[in-house]
Amino acid sequence: MNKRPYKSYTKSDEENVLNVVIGERLKDARKKAKLTQTKLAKKLNISFQQIGKYEKGQNGLNAIRIVQISNLLNIPKSYLLENIELLGKVKLPDDNSVKVSESLENV
Repeated sequence: MNKRPYKSYTKSDEENVLNVVIGERLKDARKKAKLTQTKLAKKLNISFQQIGKYEKGQNGLNAIRIVQISNLLNIPKSYLLENIELLGKVKLPDDNSVKVSESLENV
């Protein structure tokens, strides 16, 4: 029986930049919604540690998670991805991109 050799996956610099920028935007949007990592995690049915990994850029978000987060935080789906230049240049989104729903402030 031949074993397939394990190939480790190393993130590219561009992927690292993308994950960090998205993580910072997630953290900002979560705080504007006045949610803790624990409360957001419960709504997403994941651990608060996973939210922390997203926010630090250690793990990337997939498309389903982006849609779930944008719906929960009432932000445009594009907010997490807009104006990112992957070759080391990052443009921040307009402050008007994130508007917190009044109903989330009381959660």
